[in-house]
Amino acid sequence: MKGIKEILIFLVIGVVLVIIDNLSKDNTNEIPVDDQLLTQLNQAFELQFDREPNDTELTNLLVSWYEDEILYQEALSKGFDLDDEIVRRRLIQKYNDFLKTQAFNYVPSEDELKSFYEDNLVKYIKPFNISFSHRFYKRKDSNQTDVFFSGITFTEVSELKVNSNFGPGFFQKVLESTDKRISSTYGWHEIYDLEIYPEKIITYEDIKENVLNDFMLAHNTEMYEENILKIRDKYELIYND
Repeated sequence: MKGIKEILIFLVIGVVLVIIDNLSKDNTNEIPVDDQLLTQLNQAFELQFDREPNDTELTNLLVSWYEDEILYQEALSKGFDLDDEIVRRRLIQKYNDFLKTQAFNYVPSEDELKSFYEDNLVKYIKPFNISFSHRFYKRKDSNQTDVFFSGITFTEVSELKVNSNFGPGFFQKVLESTDKRISSTYGWHEIYDLEIYPEKIITYEDIKENVLNDFMLAHNTEMYEENILKIRDKYELIYND
């Protein structure tokens, strides 16, 4: 199959070269074509049409790319890329993206991950949470329950989550109040099936995937900053009168 593919590519390039030769006899500037370019054209077509291009379509793709490329090269030769802020911003963005992807192939060792976990334990602490259910009454003396917009049962929720649903201070009331009903911003509540989960450190094995993601983010950021510093050392800012 590989031999057939190579023959096909050779034929496609041959057809294109004949077309190009008919368009122009000036061979001063050569436009290189390789397997990588043909693969990119093939993949772009397949992504758009959900199938591979046939011989004619691939030839047309290559001719179209060639026509664009010669215009691009001519524009560069005329200096159209100079003093163009859009081109400048695009190149900056592309190089920024290039720098940020330099560390993506790095594979940390188990010892590195465990060391990172130990150094950043504060990130892997499960906060103090509670679980509970409640009956909601709009009035304190009412015997008729009402529908509460946020639901009846709350599982392993933090103080911030509870107070955002019931109003400021409700979390502490749930923990400390001995009254049958406690008040919220919206009415009165009877709490039942209360469970308390103290703060605890999540084990490395239970959160290994998160540790890996955090490590790679920190590692990539560090490498990016190091590369920026190296680039800065190559340039000096001077003022021209």
